[in-house]
Parts: sequence; C-alpha cells; structure tokens
Amino acid sequence: MDWQLIVPHEQNWEGADLENAREVRLRAGQPVMVSGPGGIWRGSHILSPAELPQAAQALTQYSLAAHQAEWAQGFLPLPGGHRLGVCGVNGPQGMLEISSLCVRIAHEIKGAGDAVFPLIQRKNTLIIGPPGAGKTTLLRDLIRQYSLNSVPVGVADERNEIAACQDGAAQLDVGPMTDVISGMEKARAVMLLIRAMAPQVIAMDEIGGKKDAAALSEALRCGVTVLAAAHGRNPEDVRKRQGMEALFAHGAVEAWVQLQGVGTPPRVHFCQEEKA
Repeated sequence: MDWQLIVPHEQNWEGADLENAREVRLRAGQPVMVSGPGGIWRGSHILSPAELPQAAQALTQYSLAAHQAEWAQGFLPLPGGHRLGVCGVNGPQGMLEISSLCVRIAHEIKGAGDAVFPLIQRKNTLIIGPPGAGKTTLLRDLIRQYSLNSVPVGVADERNEIAACQDGAAQLDVGPMTDVISGMEKARAVMLLIRAMAPQVIAMDEIGGKKDAAALSEALRCGVTVLAAAHGRNPEDVRKRQGMEALFAHGAVEAWVQLQGVGTPPRVHFCQEEKA
C-alpha cells in the first residue's frame, strides 16, 4: 500500500514498520497509528475529518461506490486480503460521516501451521481466538498444507481475506488443490463447493450464527472434514452463539485450536464427547 498517497499530509513515516504492521488506524483529530511487533508508532500529522473519506477512497482504489453492500456493514475487503473497517455516523446507504478507519493487514506466514497440522489432520477443527490473534493466518496455512498433501480443499472465502482472489487467481498461497468461492454468503458457498467441486475438506473464516452452523452441519453430514475459525476466548464463548451449540454436540467438533494473541503459540485441544 502507498501510505504516502493514502495519507499525503503525513510527511515523515520514519520508524513506522509498515512491512510487519498488523493494523493501521486513522482517527479524526488523532495521528496515524501503526501497530506492529515493536508496539504502536504514532505519526506527527493530526488527521482532519475531511481526510478520512479521502483515505477510504484511496484504499479502495477510488471504487468506493462499487462496494455499498460491504460499506453498509462497516467493512470493505481490500486487494491482497486486507480489510478496511469503518466507524462513524451510519445511514441507509452506509456511513454518512467517517470518524475512524482501521486497516487490518493480512500476513502470509508459510509454516504457521507446522506444529498444528499433524495433530488435526482429518479432524473437524475450530480455530478460536480474539480479533487480531492470527486465526486467518493459521487457517490459510493449514489449508495450504492440506492442499500440498493432495487433499482437495474448498474454501468459502466470503470476505476474500483467506485467498485474496483477483482476476480468478489467489494472491495468497492456499495450495495447488484448493478451490475458492469469494464474495458469497458462506452457507450458500459451502453447498455449492460440495456439489460442484467434491472437496474432502471445507474451510471458512469467522463462522457464527445459525446459517453458518447449518452449512457446517450439512458439510459434516456429507462426510466432509470441516476446518473453520471463530471469534472467542474459548469454546464456551463459541457455544453461546446462536446455532453453534449443535456443532459441539456428539463430537461434531473433534478438535479446537486456541490462540491467545499474536506471538503466542497455538494450543491444540481434543474434544472428549463421543459421537452418537
């Protein structure tokens, strides 16, 4: 990303580790803030309210009008698997006024799943962790490792953050035997993948709610292994979300991977429930 173009009035980016940044935040009345391994870097320029919509336009390559559906939900997918979050005054067509922007930076870390993959192969697995803990990074690498082991994988990439497909090709490495549907509601994408592409593994990010649970349950009934990520500190948090309890019943979920935060190793736990 050309941050000098996105925030043209910030003249001095020295010290901002943009290559390893996890997120970049823009808030009206505050300087640019870059979060990374070394902590938070703060710019010297104070952002005005007028600069935030200009930055949003630059981030979306001046195609903001083409993303009204996502805009109304408070986020926009960006090229490369990054995500733009937005806060402000909401209206029927999306944000009327923007008060802050958050760019979540996607990182491809090959080998992130090396310690996990041998433990969860062919097990229905949930990756659980708080926002920013690295769930998508781990999920992507586990997909890649399945694919490299000659296992066909179907990815329901609703927000185009796992594979970051552009012009029909994945911009992030999900392996040679992976088929991706982007921009489609997960429940629809799962069934299309099963019917059309015959995957052995179905993968998706940020599951939650009745529709996602129903789609995953249907995949399990079709004999497909499920690999998914969900927000939560632990399985109990995930169970409390509507429709998700059924996924844990009778051993439907066989393993879960807990992430505490960036830089902490994942912990693999195995569910004890016996299948009916």
